[in-house]
Amino acid sequence: MIHHEIILISKGGGYMRCKTRPIHPRADVNGYRKLHRTIIENNLGRYLNDDEHVHHIDGNKYNNDLSNLEVLNNSEHGKRHHSPLPLVNCICAECGSHFQEIPRFYRLRIKRNKNGKLCCYRKCASKFQFKNQAAECSSGSFLG
Repeated sequence: MIHHEIILISKGGGYMRCKTRPIHPRADVNGYRKLHRTIIENNLGRYLNDDEHVHHIDGNKYNNDLSNLEVLNNSEHGKRHHSPLPLVNCICAECGSHFQEIPRFYRLRIKRNKNGKLCCYRKCASKFQFKNQAAECSSGSFLG
């Protein structure tokens, strides 16, 4: 059963830090340790493993109340912080089917296409491009 008495708290490095008595074995060279990790370790009565993360439930890293802290593994912690991007809803210019695109790729594809229209697959894009070129040739606008 471990317990480290918190003797000093300071802000620094983005998180609140603390000095403990006895000095924590994983403290930095100045004797500081992240406060939220120390609070959880004292509550659990054991040191955290390297693959355990302490997550601030409300997102406020200065709120180190025990009820706001939870221990997560790497995967769970990553999911909480890196939620997937919302997708852009699109309609294929050739076949009319609905599809979704990642915002970054949507902007890139719109920028590349001279007509500003998107297609769901390369097959549709080829058909759409062929139809547009044929229409330009027949209208005479393709000749310059």
